[in-house]
Amino acid sequence: MNRIVSAFILLGVFAASSGRVVKVLAGPLIRVEGKNVSISCDVNDYTGPKEQDFEWSVRHNEEFVNLVGTYDLSFTANKYKDRVDSGEIAIKRTSDNSVILEIINVKITDSGEYKCFTPSTDVTSSGNYEASVILKVIPDSLKVSGSKSRSETGSITEGDAFEMRCSVSTDATSGTYLSISWEVNSGSSIENIITLTADSSISPEKKYSERYKGGNIRLDFLGNGMYSLLFSRILPSDNGTYSCIAKEWVKEANGTWTKINEKTTQLVTVAVTPIANSLTVSLDEDNIDLSTSDTLALTCHIGGLKKDLGVEVTWFISPVLNTDMEKTPVVAHLTLDGLVNGSDSVSLGRITQNSFQLVVRDLDKTDSGYYFCKVTVWVQQFIGSWYKAVESISAPVIVNITSLDPSFTVSHTILNNPDLAGAPTKLECRMSNDQNVNGATLAVSWYFKENSPGDVPLFTYNIASVDHNLVLQASSNYSERVKNGHIVLTKTDNAAFQLQILHTRDTDRGGYFCTISTWTQTKNHNWVQTKNVSSSTSVIFWRQDNPKLAVIATPIRAVFSPGETFEMACKVIGENLKTPRYSIVINVEYAGGKTKKIISLSKDSIINLEEWNDKHRLDSVVLEKTGETAFLFRMYGSQISDVGFYFCSISAWTPDVGNTWTKTITDVSNKVRIAFEQSGPSFNVSVSSDNHFVYPGETVKIECVVLLNGAAPGMDKISYDVKWMHNNLQQSEEGHMLTSVDRWGLVQPGQSNSSSDYSLERTDAQKYLLRIHNIESMGHGNYICIVTPWIKSPDGSWQKSSEIVSEPVLITVKLDFWNSVKYPIIYGLSAAAAVGLLSILIGYLSVYCCCKKTMKANNKTRDLYKNTPMLVPSEMD
Repeated sequence: MNRIVSAFILLGVFAASSGRVVKVLAGPLIRVEGKNVSISCDVNDYTGPKEQDFEWSVRHNEEFVNLVGTYDLSFTANKYKDRVDSGEIAIKRTSDNSVILEIINVKITDSGEYKCFTPSTDVTSSGNYEASVILKVIPDSLKVSGSKSRSETGSITEGDAFEMRCSVSTDATSGTYLSISWEVNSGSSIENIITLTADSSISPEKKYSERYKGGNIRLDFLGNGMYSLLFSRILPSDNGTYSCIAKEWVKEANGTWTKINEKTTQLVTVAVTPIANSLTVSLDEDNIDLSTSDTLALTCHIGGLKKDLGVEVTWFISPVLNTDMEKTPVVAHLTLDGLVNGSDSVSLGRITQNSFQLVVRDLDKTDSGYYFCKVTVWVQQFIGSWYKAVESISAPVIVNITSLDPSFTVSHTILNNPDLAGAPTKLECRMSNDQNVNGATLAVSWYFKENSPGDVPLFTYNIASVDHNLVLQASSNYSERVKNGHIVLTKTDNAAFQLQILHTRDTDRGGYFCTISTWTQTKNHNWVQTKNVSSSTSVIFWRQDNPKLAVIATPIRAVFSPGETFEMACKVIGENLKTPRYSIVINVEYAGGKTKKIISLSKDSIINLEEWNDKHRLDSVVLEKTGETAFLFRMYGSQISDVGFYFCSISAWTPDVGNTWTKTITDVSNKVRIAFEQSGPSFNVSVSSDNHFVYPGETVKIECVVLLNGAAPGMDKISYDVKWMHNNLQQSEEGHMLTSVDRWGLVQPGQSNSSSDYSLERTDAQKYLLRIHNIESMGHGNYICIVTPWIKSPDGSWQKSSEIVSEPVLITVKLDFWNSVKYPIIYGLSAAAAVGLLSILIGYLSVYCCCKKTMKANNKTRDLYKNTPMLVPSEMD
């Protein structure tokens, strides 16, 4: 049974196989004497051992002679033994089923038929066991030589045409083909430029392909084996040593090209001289003096420049000697395409091959300055592509344009001098003794000098101006009065201007003067000021006593305990005020100097709550006007937090023209004190955290503890408003509220850009716990607890005490070092130990870097949130 199965298997193998196949290169093979030859042979579709043996033999006449084999060292015939022993003829295995026959320094006599034979290892004989190929060895007749370069001159300048020639020949009659390549050695690298391939196509390298397509590089066959490489525009990047490489090729039977010979000759070393070495740009004119309306002609000469190069010319003018051309105005520009960009009065033309003339007509004073000519030389790399070869600037020529400047004097006259406030004022500004002013446009500006006592310098203010386009422009101090027509500017004739103040104020007393300027329009349609002359100062004055105010505050109903009503009267006495109205602001000054505006009453009797923003006590303050100069302030249900010094601030307003009012003077009253007999407890607040150094994502706990000193009422008679503030130290000095809870237990969230969650819990009668869940890096900073105690009085009312601000507690959010401890061992330490050491290091670094800033921020933060502490009678005295 096993024999039958084996027989079927063997029959299957035979049926699947088409027989042994031995292959060599298709011939004939043409090779050059003195070169190395390699002939491959492989076998496929065989049975038996995986590794096959091979034998090579050669037939020169009628019989084959053994050359070399893979398994029998005695296989080689005596004729070839020395060459095989020396390695000149060798068989090399490239795989189990392929070898290569190598012949070093092949000879003409090596021509013949080479046979590759594989001994049979098959079960049955099938297919072929040998294959042969004809080798034809031809003499080495390839010759390559160079001729001298054919540049236009003895030296090669950037942009010149340059030609190199190479002669290539061979005696081979048929079966071989030639390719010619050019390469350059720049010292740092060797680059191929262009090749005439064996199939007669031209192939430029990628770096030179655009120049070849554009005609800058051309390869020509001149006949008789002579080839030419021509650069129509040689570039500085073309420096180097050029060589010509000739290669001899055969086309194998399978269609592939095989190189059988190669020779190189060095042609020439090219050193390109940059155009910048020879280019000169000059102006042949010296400094020029001309008058307005004359014509200026300047010529720019270019030296050291050959034909067929692109030239761009730009003329500049600068009022001062300036080498920064980017900031220097352009007079005219001639583009590479020959287009001229200038103006109506400026032209630019090419008068010779290398001379360019600038003409400026109808000169004015703005044409004075330093004139430069800048020349930019462009070299064409190929059609449609230019590169900037060099840029050069001429020495400057100074052009002075003289003209007769206008000359005149300006006088200032008071046409109407008021003798009291409210009367009109009229002033005149006049030009006289004018010369060379014809054609100029006038502009005028009016100024006021404020009266100042003693040796104090006078302040000068611009009132209004009329420019050369007759546009009126008032200063900010006078814009409203000018807009309403209370101050009027007019031009009365060609040389005179008037300023009228219809209703003169006391504050208008002082000195007045004017300035007249002449303006002319340039040919570029720009306006230029040519002269500016100021008048002397005229004084508007009348005797007037300065206004005075006296404000007195009187307590009408004093308070001695919380819950009582406080009343304070304010009386104002004014002097030297014409039909005044009064506005009043009630202020309180707390201990420590902090002042707060409570309520105000305008001159039109409009009430406004200023900084009184306790939503539960908005109706507890009242301000009334009880007479023309008397006011009454009332505060219902006074509380402990209201302890302080109260005073009135009153301003006097006097009428102006057009139903407008001007604040004339302001004064403040004496201070009236609110103080309570204090026998209750005093308070203090402290904060602490379970961990001052945390990582992002952890939960932080901060506890706020309210401390009582002195006699403490029952816990049902005391309550607290508690809020938490956060100061990032780096983003804001003011900080922001995180969360709060009022005395009724209502929690209010604050405003925060963080994604952290905050929870607030009362853990004891005097303790509040803040939790920061999933803390972020921006959670770094100071945390402050602000507590406002409320105490229940014997009459059942609740009294609000002053805010108590805790010292800040600093929470430092450390960096995440996960990437630093990815691996379990760092220099022999465990991962846990590495994390511990890194955490300690960062902790010390954080404290070191933030130490001074944190100490400063702590003090700032505490002062910011700290309000008036609780006062006892001894402190208030």
